[in-house]
Formats: sequence, C-alpha cells, structure tokens
Amino acid sequence: MVVLSAAICTKTGKALMSRQFVEMTRIRIEGLLAAFPKLLGSDSKQHTFVETESVRYVYQPMENLYLLLITNKASNIIQDLDTLRLLSKVVPDVAGTANNLTEEKVTDKCFELLFAFDEVITAGGYREPINLQQIRTNLEMESHEEKLHKMIQISKMESARDQAKDAAKVIRERQRDMAKQGISMQGIGGGGPTYSDQSSVQSTSFREPERESVPVYSESRKPAAVKGMSLSSKGTKNKSLEDALMTEDKLAPVVSSRATVGHTAAVEPQHAVVQQPVMLAVTEKINARITRDGVVETFEIKGSLSLTVSNDDAGLCSVQMKSGSNVDQFTFNTHPKINKGAYDKSGLLQLKDTNKGFPSARPVGILKWAFSTNSDSDMIPIKINCWPEEESRGNMIVSIEYSMDVPSLTLHDVDIHIPLGTASPINVVTVDGSYKHSASNHEVVWQLPLIDSSNSTGSFEFTIKQNSTDAFFPINVNFSSPQLFCAVDVASVTTTDGASPIQYGITKLMSSDEYTIE
Repeated sequence: MVVLSAAICTKTGKALMSRQFVEMTRIRIEGLLAAFPKLLGSDSKQHTFVETESVRYVYQPMENLYLLLITNKASNIIQDLDTLRLLSKVVPDVAGTANNLTEEKVTDKCFELLFAFDEVITAGGYREPINLQQIRTNLEMESHEEKLHKMIQISKMESARDQAKDAAKVIRERQRDMAKQGISMQGIGGGGPTYSDQSSVQSTSFREPERESVPVYSESRKPAAVKGMSLSSKGTKNKSLEDALMTEDKLAPVVSSRATVGHTAAVEPQHAVVQQPVMLAVTEKINARITRDGVVETFEIKGSLSLTVSNDDAGLCSVQMKSGSNVDQFTFNTHPKINKGAYDKSGLLQLKDTNKGFPSARPVGILKWAFSTNSDSDMIPIKINCWPEEESRGNMIVSIEYSMDVPSLTLHDVDIHIPLGTASPINVVTVDGSYKHSASNHEVVWQLPLIDSSNSTGSFEFTIKQNSTDAFFPINVNFSSPQLFCAVDVASVTTTDGASPIQYGITKLMSSDEYTIE
C-alpha cells in the first residue's frame, strides 16, 4: 500500500489538516481535497471509498468531519481500511475528545495529530507495525536524561532550601548575640562611638571571613595627614575610613557606629542570600554478572563522594559525614590528601594541611567505598528470569520475568535489552510496561519507567522465529535510582576550624554500570 496523504476535512471539503507522505505540490493536494465532497454519493456508510482515474479516497465520517486517506489505485484496500481504523482511534485520543470532535479541537491539536500520523505512516506512504499504546508512548517522548536532570534539579532546590533555613537561623542567632554585646559595651563606655557595632555587622556578612586580626584604627589604616585646617567633623572622618575599608575588603555596606540595635537588625535580610558555595555529588555504580539459572557470579557496588567549591574561601571547608546501619559491609578509602585519622575517628573529611583549601571550580573526589560478593545478596536490585522454549516449525516462545526484592527501593528508567539473534519481528503475547523492537540491532528492549513496591514483579512473553535458546543471552539491564545502597550521608559542611557552617548542595544517584545475565 502507498498512502499519498492523510487529512481531516469538513463535509464541504475545507481542509483542517493534511499530511503528505510523498512529494506533492500544494495545488494538487488542495485540488484533491476540494474534489472529494463532489464525489460522495447520497449513501452514508461507516467505512467507504471513492475512486477517480488516478487516486482512491478511503474515508470515515467523524461527527461533522471526515477522516480521509488518499491512496493510489494499486493500494491494498484491506490494509488501507486497517490504517483508517487505527487513525480513527488516534484522532480522538490525541484531540482529547471521543464524542464531540469539532473544527476548533482539531485546529488546536493539529501539530500533535501530525506527529501521531507520522507514527502510523512512514515517509513514502507505508504503514508502520504499531498500535495505539505504542503511539502514546512515542508521543510522550520521555527522556532518561531529562528525568535525571529534573531529579538532580529538585534535589538541589530542596537542599538549597534546607541549607538556607539553617544558615538564616545561624545568622539570626549570631546577630542577636552581637547586638547584646554592643549594648553592654555602649553602657560601659558611655554614649560615644564604639567599635563593637562595626565588628558585629561585619561578622554577619554572608560567609565573609572575619578580619579580627586587623584593627579598625591601626596605624597602617590611617589616612595620610592633611596639611592646613580640616573642616570635617570626627564623624565624617570615621565614615570615610569605614568606606575605604569596605572598598578594600569588598564588604557589604555597614551601619554607622552610632546605629541602634534596631538598625542593625534591619539589615539582616540583606545578608541572608541563598548561595551554594559547596556542591557535593554522591554516586554509586552497580556491576553484576548473574547466570541464567540465577547464580550470582559477581556483584559489586562502587560509590564515591566528590566535592566542588565555587571559590577559594569556600575551599577552606570540612565535611562531616554520618553513617547508617550497613556501613560495616563496605570498605572505605579517603583521598591521599585527606586526613584519614580524623575520618576514622569522627567521620570528618578535611585536608591534612588545613591552611590550604580544595581547588575551586572543578570536582574533587574525597571519599570512595566498595562492596563485593560472589553469592546471593539481599542488596541485588533486580533479578531477571528468562525461559526460552522451542515450539513447532522453528518458533520459540520466550517468557521473561523480573523481580525486585529490596524493600523501599525505587528504580527509574529500567531498560532490559534482550538479544534475539535475528531481525525477524516478534509477536507479543503479554507485556507489563512497553517494548521497542530494533531489527537493526537484533534485539528487543523491555522498558519500564518505574519499578517500586506496587509493581515489584512483571512479565514479558513473546514468540519469534528462532532455533537456539542461547540467542537470547546475554541480557543487559540499565536502571537508575536516587536511593543509595550504602547508608552514608553528609551531616554538615563547616569551615576548617568548625566555627561557621557553609551552605552546600548535594545530589545522589545510583545507576547500573555493567549488569548482565549470561
């Protein structure tokens, strides 16, 4: 069969949308669509066709519209009617209406309908072996990378929100303590200007290092002496000196030394800026080799923690880890520049030389862990059971089942690659989820977007022309998850002296590396 065009038009011949699958000029397709209503007889049927000297119209009424296929006269009418029936299901499914199809709804969904028509009919006018469920899946255009990116973004946003709350709380407490100190010093020294207010406000600047070692009125900071009489007041001199200090040290604007406690508290929102000077990434890679009989030959988990700082000041940091119940099953190794004694004693990750910081603007691995076994383990995320059985006349029936026995685990974007050893098409009996047959790669991919406790088991059964049971192995499995096997987490990130917390963001990802059933 060769379909020249698929269109939706009104009963008067007005084209609402049309998709050509062969080279056709606009004038010709408009002429064919305009001539269609004149060729219709008075008899109305559910499925019918009209022929001219050059083309055949195969159409179906849909409310006040017509779903129309224009084919050549040599096309197989049975296949054309089958294509028409599928398109008659696709149109209301895409347009979002079953019993009230109108011109406005077709116009609003015209591009989606074009994409759906392309899934049914290929370029050149040939029918694709596809059903309505597969069309829906293809139109959704789900991407593993997009889902992973969204998961990471959501994790970053939640982490930033939590860290911002913690940082804001610390800043308010420090502001309150400094304000109390300023009140007591002013009461002792009288009403004159004090230096405690200025140091208080500087200490609340967002993650700026305190510069207590440099006195405000040291000799090196005094401006050059001015000859002659100066008409500026003492307060003006103090103000100029503060401005010079702020310009040199790149500090936030400070209030006057005569400012009250209320004025100091008023500038607090200015410093509580949401930032992420430190970013942490926790990843785990899963490697497994399992026989077709279910015997575990190797099972490995390799995890790592990497750190990225945005600037040199943030690089002067320490990471405090916290451990869960199963960490004793894993072997941990720190980077050679990390103080291993401090980590073994209290779980603190910091450089041996605390005067030096982590390099900025690039990720640095600071901790690794591993787990390995050659026997069955309760941490194996997914098990595959494949049973190919020979039928008569060189056909094989293949039954595949997956099971996930790890409680509370969630797997995303699970792809099970099953080799076929032939380009012959498969005949699907039952499938949980969806599948994609690749004739060029001689394989079928069983796709499950999500596996959790609600669908911890599933099956896929199909038949195919094949004589060897070994053709369906090895089976490769790909998956990802935001949950980790090792119960290790980051408790806090602080400066190297532990005096101040530092905001941080963290991402977690567990994924398969080489997961094979042989």
